[in-house]
Order: sequence, then C-alpha cells, then structure tokens
Amino acid sequence: MAALKPASEPPSGEGTGNVPRLNSSLDDDPKCLDTSLNFFYINFCNTHGLTSNFQSVEHHLSSTKPHFLFLTETQLSEATDSSPFSIPSYFLHFHFRSKGGCCVYVHNDLTCSCAHALESFEFSIIWLRLNSHSLIKFICFVYLSPNSSDYSKFFDYLIPKVEHIPSLYPFVKISILGDLGVHRQLWLSSPFTDHPVELAFNFAIIHDLEQLVQHPTHISNHLGDLSNILDLFLTFNPSAYAVTLSSPLGSSDHNLISLSCLICPIPLAFCLYQLGRPEEVLC
Repeated sequence: MAALKPASEPPSGEGTGNVPRLNSSLDDDPKCLDTSLNFFYINFCNTHGLTSNFQSVEHHLSSTKPHFLFLTETQLSEATDSSPFSIPSYFLHFHFRSKGGCCVYVHNDLTCSCAHALESFEFSIIWLRLNSHSLIKFICFVYLSPNSSDYSKFFDYLIPKVEHIPSLYPFVKISILGDLGVHRQLWLSSPFTDHPVELAFNFAIIHDLEQLVQHPTHISNHLGDLSNILDLFLTFNPSAYAVTLSSPLGSSDHNLISLSCLICPIPLAFCLYQLGRPEEVLC
C-alpha cells in the first residue's frame, strides 16, 4: 500500500500537531489548514524519473515552498526505499511503480489525511483529504500511461468514488489532477482526438468538472511535433483557482503547473452558508 512517511524527523522537543494523520477512513476529521494562510499552493509535474531529477525537485521545494508538490511518472519500483528522496519540511506520500508511479510532497505546515479507502493498487493514484475551515476537500492525483489499455477500467473505478464522496459530505470540493495522457482537439487543443479522451471528457461533463490547464504542458522533443496539454486539473469550483505554467523540473519534458487556491475566512464561509449560497465559498 502507498505509504505516508516523514521526509525529515521533527527537531527534539517539538510537538506533533502538524504531522499528517494516517487513516483509511473518510469520516475521520483532520485538522484544518493553518488559518493564518490566505492561499494554499499546489504544484504538479510529470517528472519523467524522480531519481534523475531529484536535485531539481529538492531545489524547487526548498526555494518555492509550495504546500503540495505532486509528481507523476516517478519510475521507481514498488520496493524502492523512499528515504533517499526525503526533503526537510515535507512528508512524502508515494505510490511507486517501475513504469509510471506517482508521489506527493506535503508541507508540514498543514495537516491532511490519506484516503487509502479510495485508492486502488491497480493504478498510480493518490487520494488526499483536507479540511479547510468549514469545508472538506478531496484531491485525487493520477498517472495514466499513454500506452495504457486500462482507460475504461480506470473510469469504471473512478466514477463510483466521485459519486460516493458527496453522499457523505454534501458540500465537498473534489479536484482531480495529473497526467492522463489523452488528446482532444477542441477540449485540449491537441492535433488529434483519441478514444481514451472521450472517456475523460464525458466524465468531466457528467460530473460538472472544469479543466483549468489551458496551455501545453508537454514539450515535444521531435521537430515538427506540436506540444500538448497532457497534465490536467479538473475541479468543481474553477473560480477558486489561478493557474500558471513554468519551466520543467530538471530534464523533464513537462512544464511545472502551479495552482493557487483562496482560503475563505471562517466568517465569510459561515455567512454564505447562512444565506444558502455554499457554492460561492471558494475554499
């Protein structure tokens, strides 16, 4: 099973109030994000090999300090010892596979829980649950190989999860991000449309998810080939997020995607709920 391990031990004498909680239940109540924060920041990228690009990953985290850094295509076997990939101030949650795989670095300034009950050994996927004041967020992070034949099986797995969560939490916010390796001319500005993307596109439409990444994320290495949007961010509340792209990490051929999300003050969230307008709460 994917495991959440501390990337560095807390200094002697410090408390453990910020240590992410390990649980497989969707009903446990993790602590809220730090209320002094106005935004929280998510970065994600196809790293195209964590070993070869670890130095760049380490530099990015130490200099930029996002709350989350999600990485796909880590290309590490399931038996890999994660300790060489430890980074101070971050906890590492991983689902390594020799062909594919993914991981996330979670800053220890905040707490979240790993929703293991939602995860599947069949796919490179990670689910995180966060409490942001009065609201709950679920983040699903996934890598699907462009050579995969499991797209139908993946969406057969994903759809019941996405439909089950709101039955437990009526105002939950769900986001799905990662490298899905799909192409669609109109939706993703791809030079062609493939069959797997129709599954992704229909999934987004049916579940009222908006795809926020609007610029190419994959940088082609072949002369004449067009760049593609392969790294997607699907969310129920698009107005909460701002999206920017920057240079790849190390030798990766995918741009780094940065997302910032506004965290509502508790009084504003409470007022919107009292007015019967929970959908306007950005957090």
